[in-house]
Amino acid sequence: MDVTLICTLFEGLPRQGPGLDESTVRACSCIPSSFKVGKILDIGCGSGMQTLALARYFPDSQITASDIHQPFLDELRKRAEIAGLDQRIVTCQASMDHLPFEEKSFDSIWAEGSAFVMGLAHALRYWKKFLTPDGFLVFSDCTWFTDSPSEECRDFFATEYPDMSSESGTRDLVRSAGFTVIDSFRLPDAGWWKHYYSPLAERIPLLKEQYATNPDALDIIQGLEKEMEIHRNYSKEYGYCFFINKNSE
Repeated sequence: MDVTLICTLFEGLPRQGPGLDESTVRACSCIPSSFKVGKILDIGCGSGMQTLALARYFPDSQITASDIHQPFLDELRKRAEIAGLDQRIVTCQASMDHLPFEEKSFDSIWAEGSAFVMGLAHALRYWKKFLTPDGFLVFSDCTWFTDSPSEECRDFFATEYPDMSSESGTRDLVRSAGFTVIDSFRLPDAGWWKHYYSPLAERIPLLKEQYATNPDALDIIQGLEKEMEIHRNYSKEYGYCFFINKNSE
């Protein structure tokens, strides 16, 4: 998999995966107001729409936004400057499975739609060491909403995300990693389309033209088109869920 090529295809888009500011804020509100959120680590931040939402919701916080693709971080810096939030957001180019931070250095770790890259179970175990003993880890991940998905949908995710679990299965995985699940909720369908699929669909004709002689890029683009088709047909069978979790060890 050419990670740089995949990331390049998503440059300039509002988001690089499903999400919605309203859902980010809802997840923030699940963290008790008595808990002081000082240092936040946003892992796999992309161009940082949720990073800005975090900075607005937690006005006393300092946020470190990390991503492997530097152009995303450059775009986040520009967005933060425009929003007047650049003094509280620093960026760090790093792989999510090799983070250059001291252990127990963040009060909250945020990961919207990024944990699947390294596998949720592995991500939870690895990221936990960067969290304070009483800190919160918040993530969103794709889950099954049914125990009997349609054959086409099941076959698609057998290739794209074979480890995808149910909501209850994900909660069990979180608990086994040493967290207490404080709350969870489903991302509304608008979170797939408003800032992600709709802008992506508008860009695809241009991408096909731009990468007409690049078979690897065309394969990725075809896969994205298939992904959108699957969601149009089977969005009641799966979707993203937010999980708000307190470090319990």
